Amino acid sequence: MKKYTTYVVFLILILTTLSFAQSINIRGVVIAKDTGEPLPGANIAVKGTNLGTASDIEGRFNLRLSNTSKATLVVSFIGYKTVEIPVTSEDSEITVELEEDVLKVSEIVVTGLATSVKKRNLANSVGTLSAKELIPAPAQTLERALAGKLAGVTITQNTGAPGGGIYINLRGTSTIRGATEPLIVVDGLIISNEAIQSGIDIITEAPSQGNPSPQGQPTNRIADLNPNDIENIEILKGPSAAAIYGSKASNGVIIITTKQGLPGKTSIDVTQQVGFNSLLKKMGTRRFPGDLFVDYEDEMYGEKGFITETTVSVRGGTNRTQFYVGGLFQDEDGIIKNTGYKKYSGKVNINHKINDRLRISAFTMFARTESDRGVTGNENAGGVTFGFTLAFLPSNIDLRPRPDGTYPPPPGFPLSNPFQTRDLLTNNEVVYRTIGSIKLDWTLLKTQAQSLDLILQTGADFFSMEHKVISPPELFFEQIRGAEAGRSIAGETRSIFSNLYLHLNYSYTTPSNLSFRTSAGVQFENRNRNDVLVSSSGLLSTQVNVDQASSSRVEQERRIQRERGFFVQEEADLNEKVFLTLGLRGDASSANGNTDKFFLYPKASAAFRLSQFPFWQGLSSSVSELKLRVAYGETGNLPPPDAKFTSLEQTNIGGLLGVIRPTLVGSKDIKPERSKEIEVGFDATFWNERATLEFSYYRQSISDLILIADIPGSSGSRQKIDNLGKMRTRGVEIALGINPIRKRNLTWTSHINFFKYSSLITKLDVPRFFVSGFGLGLGQFLIQEGKSPHTIVAQVDEAGNFKEFGNETPDFQMSFNNSISFLGHFELNFLWDWRKGGEVINLGRLLTDLGGTTEDLDTPKGQERLQKAVGLGFLSGIPYIESGTFLKLRELSLSYSLPRSLVAQISGGQLSYIRVGFAGRNLIMITDYTGYDPEVGQFGNIAVGRSVDVIPYPSSRSFYFNIAVGL
Repeated sequence: MKKYTTYVVFLILILTTLSFAQSINIRGVVIAKDTGEPLPGANIAVKGTNLGTASDIEGRFNLRLSNTSKATLVVSFIGYKTVEIPVTSEDSEITVELEEDVLKVSEIVVTGLATSVKKRNLANSVGTLSAKELIPAPAQTLERALAGKLAGVTITQNTGAPGGGIYINLRGTSTIRGATEPLIVVDGLIISNEAIQSGIDIITEAPSQGNPSPQGQPTNRIADLNPNDIENIEILKGPSAAAIYGSKASNGVIIITTKQGLPGKTSIDVTQQVGFNSLLKKMGTRRFPGDLFVDYEDEMYGEKGFITETTVSVRGGTNRTQFYVGGLFQDEDGIIKNTGYKKYSGKVNINHKINDRLRISAFTMFARTESDRGVTGNENAGGVTFGFTLAFLPSNIDLRPRPDGTYPPPPGFPLSNPFQTRDLLTNNEVVYRTIGSIKLDWTLLKTQAQSLDLILQTGADFFSMEHKVISPPELFFEQIRGAEAGRSIAGETRSIFSNLYLHLNYSYTTPSNLSFRTSAGVQFENRNRNDVLVSSSGLLSTQVNVDQASSSRVEQERRIQRERGFFVQEEADLNEKVFLTLGLRGDASSANGNTDKFFLYPKASAAFRLSQFPFWQGLSSSVSELKLRVAYGETGNLPPPDAKFTSLEQTNIGGLLGVIRPTLVGSKDIKPERSKEIEVGFDATFWNERATLEFSYYRQSISDLILIADIPGSSGSRQKIDNLGKMRTRGVEIALGINPIRKRNLTWTSHINFFKYSSLITKLDVPRFFVSGFGLGLGQFLIQEGKSPHTIVAQVDEAGNFKEFGNETPDFQMSFNNSISFLGHFELNFLWDWRKGGEVINLGRLLTDLGGTTEDLDTPKGQERLQKAVGLGFLSGIPYIESGTFLKLRELSLSYSLPRSLVAQISGGQLSYIRVGFAGRNLIMITDYTGYDPEVGQFGNIAVGRSVDVIPYPSSRSFYFNIAVGL
């Protein structure tokens, strides 16, 4: 027995010795190379395994590896280059220095539902922006901050009004009459980006003639987000990247990740911005004989709108619990008196590690926004909107307010005094919005080779919107209505959008360093929106409520939409050389004709990192990274929720109420539009990461276009909505990043983006037709097989013949974004945005010509233009189709950070930094366009026919002074 005991003890000693010989216990610290400061929350992973940890408050970490004598640690942190560090059993403590990643070559990109990938392995072109890149200069709303910064992303303002609508387009046209907004995802939760009309069209009567489309220029609901809360943005521009989102992603996906707490000392950051707006460009005013000259542009658009913005953020936590709290107060006056935009918002993010396997995170956001946009753009009421009225108001007639507070009456036509309208008419919108979500991340299995995670997320997006339009009876244009003078409009929208997601992610790494990740999940989404609009006329004097009028009308629209979907995806990483993805999404929706059918959307992609193969070693000194990539994917664009229904219309015959068949009938077989995209390209990195180049070519084929077809009158109706066409869009994107100077006291980083695209209708199951505009005489957009849907045509004779006069699609777009840090404390940022080509129908200039107020109307050129407009026997818009080419200085900022020693001395050690600076937005615009701004969209966020100008709210330039402090 004693003999056996000796053997057992000896065996245990041997095994223990072998165990220690084959184990590594590494302690270390992660710091920033340039400052030496610790980086809490840095990720330390063991290459080829599923093991890893994160640095603590002081940047320290401890990692124990068993059954090995050597390993490679992969250390990463947001905004810094990833490094790989070999370690052996002889290493006990290491220091990891991370260098700032100015060209983002080591970036981790979120590519879909609960998945992410290293950018160097990505098989698609995905646009990314960090918090620093997003708002070097303040932006009124998030979408304005995106303008000009990414290839393939076009941001166009519909109007210059504070809080006015913005059109976001990713990779050109994918629909003609369908939804155009990209899908917005915030911290994993899909949110609403609807733009809802206010009812101002009832006053202006804009849709009553020429074009029945709403023209109120409402705000996109993405504007409710605070750009200062955002950590980074990823944009999936096409179906090949966005296919995992299925039937909602034909217009692309914008994935927003907000700032999170970090372990360590609680930090408080406060920034104060003050500034003003001023008119960007004047159209000019004609001078008439006599001494009196009133520059109505200066009088109406000459306000120096005061701007103030205060942001506060608090972040911190422990190794188990982290928190972030952000707040915003924003108040911006417009360049027109009594117009402006206000926003108050708060954001809370909490992350808690219950144990090593269970993590929970939650966020909530509240926002209140208020906009007063005045009344601008198109009208058919004879003189309501500012631009229309001024177009017919000679500069030798003085309608400015009198000293006693009264207003001179109009001379006859126009029918209003624009200053009285400005001061007394109300067009107000208030939104209260709450977004909340909770996510559970449960690691069911984790070993050195494999892991299995269950992710459950649920959340809701709720907003309440209140519209108020008051046109009092004392307004001159109301007085001609007699007993119906004075109108009050009250609208209310309540919307709730709820989400529930359940995902499983399984990862497996083989001993030969082949990694596989399998993802699968289900999603359930419910949308419920209720719109109520009450309009009244014959308003009593001094009264504003809708019940204080002689007549009223109530309209209500209720939309309920339910969607459910599933996805499966397999990703393979073959030794960091080849990266393959295969996936499938299935969606069913109550908006489809067949609500039970799941429409399937596949995806597949491959990336080949040639620079990782042995044959590339001789080239690595000049081309350190070269990746070839190809991707294919399909997405959908859901039909309108009511497109499958035929709603009966009310009628009144002899005092008896009844219903009749409507002019437009639905389709019981309607289905989503489908986009199929193939993308090929390459990514390259040169000269020790001094330059990067991305090239992409894509081709989209869109089928089942949702259009409206004429049907025989014998059916009792005139038109039917259905899937009736096909279209093709293709384009090229080039993104060049350069870091030519990288010294201690001087760093220069430049990003140059170039892109272009074109669209063609390849099949049309209905006769050709025209969209947008105000009749063929003034110019419209031709929808015809074999033509671009953006083709501008106009009537050339009284027989109704027409010709082509251009295309609203730009020839190309480029941007030049630069960041220069110098002398250790200064930072200069500037962004030039160039849009070449693309015609605009400038009906604003037609109005000033007809009104006799155009600045050059007394010249031969002006008279010739006017004669062409009126000399064909009908009113012609041909002389007013102009090039929309422009070059804009979108952003300019210069900041100075005080030396840390001086900050400590000034604050007694209480402050960590003080930064002061100046900034500007839209400071310079170079263009031959004769309107206020070639960036226009009279009909809001439509895909085709946007480029029509009817004197919207003019664009402005903004100037800011800012100071930021950190505690």
